[in-house]
This record gives sequence, structure tokens and C-alpha cells, in this order.
Amino acid sequence: MLRSCAGAVVRGAWLLVVLSGCGRSDQVDAVAVRNTVLSSAHGEKVALDTIMGRRATLFFVLAPDCPLCLNYAPYLASFPDRAGDVRAVGIFPSRFMDRDSVRLFAKAHHIRMPLLMDPDCMFVGLLGARVTPEVFLMTDAGDLVYHGAIDNWATRPGRKRVAASAHYLTDALSAFAQNRPPPRRDVKAVGCFIEYP
Repeated sequence: MLRSCAGAVVRGAWLLVVLSGCGRSDQVDAVAVRNTVLSSAHGEKVALDTIMGRRATLFFVLAPDCPLCLNYAPYLASFPDRAGDVRAVGIFPSRFMDRDSVRLFAKAHHIRMPLLMDPDCMFVGLLGARVTPEVFLMTDAGDLVYHGAIDNWATRPGRKRVAASAHYLTDALSAFAQNRPPPRRDVKAVGCFIEYP
């Protein structure tokens, strides 16, 4: 009897874990996002609602010491601050990341988008970010048009293809500009794990 009760508890707990881990929401609390205030890499307080895009905002979750973020630095530099009605913003989550390293990262790689610090990981937690680099294309209503990997260059930590053969973010941005759904809405990002407090 005790064994069967224990088995039922274990099965129930396993079912709860499986159900709670099924998929990621395609909606973010837009009001909470707009009310978020973070500090820039230069120390100024920035309310997100003052810098978000007219139709959508593309959040790049980054770390200056993450090897994959360093590998994607030329791509980040080529990405304009604004792409039509979309605004690009870099988010740096971690209390162990200092502003100097973020500023040096941006300067060394000519990254022009606004760069914001998220030391308590509150904002990336709101997005559901897990690794760096990870991207979130969010409309002004809070719909996640796309989230996940930039492309398929990295296959797993420490392993990369010679060149990417699938460009998930580029495809999502192109589809968004044409008012179409992206070919894929969610692709698991590979990178450095975010250390939540």
C-alpha cells in the first residue's frame, strides 16, 4: 500500500513537471515590459517604454564574456538600431557583469543598439530567457513573434557548423515586415546559461 501511494505521488509529481515544462508562452505581459526601468551600460536609468519600437522590439539577451556572443558580435554590429518599425535592444543579465565590460564589448565590436543592464535578471525572467545569446521579437502588444536562436550556426555548446544554413531571426524579421507569421516561432537557443539569483 505504501509503495503504491509513493508511486502515485511520484507519477503525479512527474506529470506536473511535464505539464509545467510544455512549451513557452507566446505572450509576454506588455504592461510589465513597458513599466520596466533598467540602467544603461553608461549608468542612466532607461524606461523601456521610451525606447521600444513602434511595432516591435527585438531584445538580444547577451553576455560580453560568452564565446557565442563574441562570435555573433559582427552580426550584432551589422544590425541597425532600427530596422523599419523594429527597435533592437541588448539586455545583459547578471549581477556579476560590470558596465565596463559591456561598454568595451560594444566599442570593440561597433554595436550601436541601446545596451541595458539587468543585474537581478527580472526582465529576462519576464521574457523567459535561458541562455546568451537568445533573441525575443516582441510586438507592442506583448506577442512573441519569434524567440530563440539567431540561426543554426551553434549545434550545442562548444560545437558550431562552418556556416549557418538556417537563419531563423532573419526569416522572422522578413515575415514580420510582410505581416506574415514566421516559418518558426520558437527555436531552442544554444549558449551560455543565465545564472538567475
